Amino acid sequence: MKVQVKNFSTHQTAKVFAILMAASSLILIIPFSLLGMLAPTPIGAEGNTISSGAFSGIFLIMPIFQGIFGYIMMRLGLWIYNMLTPRIGGIEFDFEEVNL
Repeated sequence: MKVQVKNFSTHQTAKVFAILMAASSLILIIPFSLLGMLAPTPIGAEGNTISSGAFSGIFLIMPIFQGIFGYIMMRLGLWIYNMLTPRIGGIEFDFEEVNL
């Protein structure tokens, strides 16, 4: 049986996608921030060392930005999808009933 997705709820789908993006990036942040703390600190122009804590701080705000931009881009993409599906058709799926 073939089924087409006719329309997506842009806000709900984008919200779920943004939360998934932020949560998955949190999983990746832990090893990268640990690597950032172990990295040698570069020496600034005046001979001062640059704190590796500031470098690790970037990784802590990254999930927030990924969630925000993931929401915006997904909502825009779904809006375009919803505008085009009446003209070109939607995504098609083949479903098969499975007895377990």
